[in-house]
Amino acid sequence: MHRAAITEVRLLNWLKAGRGQGVGRDYQPFLQITRQDHASLGQSHLLFDPFIGRQHHLLSNLERATCVVGMSHPFVTDIREQYPLWPHPHANPLIELLTHHGCAVPDGIPEESEGTVAIAAAQKLRHARFVGLSIPYVYTTDQLLTVHFPGRPPSLVAIANKYWADLRGSKAPRRPANARHAKARRKRFLKLRLERAYWARLGIPWMLVTDRNIHPQAHRNLEWALSGAIQRVRDEDVVLLKRFLWAWHCATGAQGRCIDQMNAIATALQINTETTIRLYKLALMRALLPVDLSRPVHLQLPTPKCAAHAPTAIPSWSFMRALRRAS
Repeated sequence: MHRAAITEVRLLNWLKAGRGQGVGRDYQPFLQITRQDHASLGQSHLLFDPFIGRQHHLLSNLERATCVVGMSHPFVTDIREQYPLWPHPHANPLIELLTHHGCAVPDGIPEESEGTVAIAAAQKLRHARFVGLSIPYVYTTDQLLTVHFPGRPPSLVAIANKYWADLRGSKAPRRPANARHAKARRKRFLKLRLERAYWARLGIPWMLVTDRNIHPQAHRNLEWALSGAIQRVRDEDVVLLKRFLWAWHCATGAQGRCIDQMNAIATALQINTETTIRLYKLALMRALLPVDLSRPVHLQLPTPKCAAHAPTAIPSWSFMRALRRAS
């Protein structure tokens, strides 16, 4: 991932700086976007998360799309991208999470991971090393989500992002163009096998999310909502948001364009329309409005409404539906 050479000194500096450690706004991704880094495929992104309070380091457009969808679910309380799978034995992050929240640890969950080196040996896979060094390579999971439903202890969900064309192509299986592509494809699948085994041994669900799992219209709507939502929510914004939700539900039977509804709410609340639109976008990102995000959401169009639902409900267009099926 890095143009600059990886040296032992550089790795030690990363660990001393806290790379791959912390939770919430204090977490530091193991791989970060700097002048020496480049995207794995497509564009890299620094995306500020207003609900966690820090920037996400995302190495592809698909990682950004997955992160934005995850941010739109209020039950996802933390997103740790580029999460390291340490080569040697280390504590189980699920036990650390449960202990932090004062929850009991279920029986059968291992206290620690034996590390990717031992797992690769058990799976009869070749474990990579950093180029030019004898140090085992530190694999990463694209995103590790903290999921917390009301009345249930928090849990973790690991996500690997891969483009469908890189896995199967339009005609499965796609024949590699040359030997180099064949080798890269083989390494990709071996890494996924190792990653899946790593999380399975810790009792943590693992999901493979491709571009086919991202609903394009819902993603466009969420990107639009995130672009203009209140980025740093203060106490007075929470009060104003509650007033906005009350006014929106009072005018829920109104017909016409969304912008007309925003103007009416702005008049009722005695605030400007720009603030009303920002509150509307924030409410969409937190799933506080019964709006069908699988249909176009635009200020010049009528609001695509749907049946009322709880913020913790998982919409049908979300890849997180796999969690409900697995539970």
